[in-house]
Amino acid sequence: MTSKERVKATLRHEEPDRVPVGEFAIDYALIEKVIGHETYYRGKAKMIMALWEGRRDEVVESQKKDLVEFTRKAGLDTVCVNMVPARNAVFDKPRRLDDRTWEDCCGNILRYSELTHDLMLLKRGDHPENAPEQPPPDGSEWELWDYVVQELGETHYIFARDVGGSPPVGYAEAWGEQQFIDMLEKPEEVAEARMRAARSIRSKVELALSRGADAMFLGEDYGHNHGPFVSPQLFRRVIFPSLKVLCDEVHATGTPVLFHSCGKNDLILDQMVEAGVDCYQAIQMYEDIVEYKRLYGDRLSLWGGVDVRTLATGTPDDVRREARYALRHCAPGGGFILGSSHSITIDVTYDNFMAMLEVAHREGQYPIA
Repeated sequence: MTSKERVKATLRHEEPDRVPVGEFAIDYALIEKVIGHETYYRGKAKMIMALWEGRRDEVVESQKKDLVEFTRKAGLDTVCVNMVPARNAVFDKPRRLDDRTWEDCCGNILRYSELTHDLMLLKRGDHPENAPEQPPPDGSEWELWDYVVQELGETHYIFARDVGGSPPVGYAEAWGEQQFIDMLEKPEEVAEARMRAARSIRSKVELALSRGADAMFLGEDYGHNHGPFVSPQLFRRVIFPSLKVLCDEVHATGTPVLFHSCGKNDLILDQMVEAGVDCYQAIQMYEDIVEYKRLYGDRLSLWGGVDVRTLATGTPDDVRREARYALRHCAPGGGFILGSSHSITIDVTYDNFMAMLEVAHREGQYPIA
């Protein structure tokens, strides 16, 4: 089977030739170790700084070649496609305040994080109107997307993170609590805004499919380490109606709903399944993936199985144990994609990542032992 056929069979709850393996996101450090040279794909701060310096074409060329090379060398079955900044995008180079802090033209204060290798939005500026005016994209925003589809579209399962427009430089930002206060104080208003957004998804999915993607990868973080951000009752009132519409709109295109959501979502997962989520990704260490398989395995595909903390700080044998456990308990009957419990973060080691892939390719053959 091709990787594309393997993933499609899995999402239909059929047993393919082996369990597919894939990731929601993979940071540049691991990619560099696999391909053997520097990359700007998910390059975080170094990618953003290169864009500041006017090296957009260099960045995008690296992303194109390196993503395809990595996917092939690692033996992944899935690959993410996304938009890139258009050639005519305008970038503001912030003023450097010290060796790891900058201020941009809007007054935003940015700081480099040694932990994530990203630029964090430390303080939001007071002058967003100073942001450079962006011309309409010139079509080059599809450059990475089209290259990946050309190289891997026949063989691999391609999912899209987002479509439309030319994405600006993005900075990591801590979540604010205002959205949850709004849910409590004006639930009807929030629910209606979410409903409007849900109704707009079909055109985006159709555009992604027309450009060669197999599905859109959607998501929203619903919880933290100890449970959902809101009660199941408030989730039912404010979030569930729009999530149901979103799933219906996606299903109308003939594609499954692949959904990423961080947090311990066991108290609301039944509502997510009821709404129509077909595949749940980001099943983290404080969730029981085997129990999820028991409760929802005939309706919900599960994507994960190996704790990202183990991938970062454990040993290859620790990784193999978790991967084998997930295979034996979650793979029978299909509906399971092996991967990390969230994404391949900057601190995941090469040996641990390869150990996970080794188990998938050597021991993931159906029927599962």
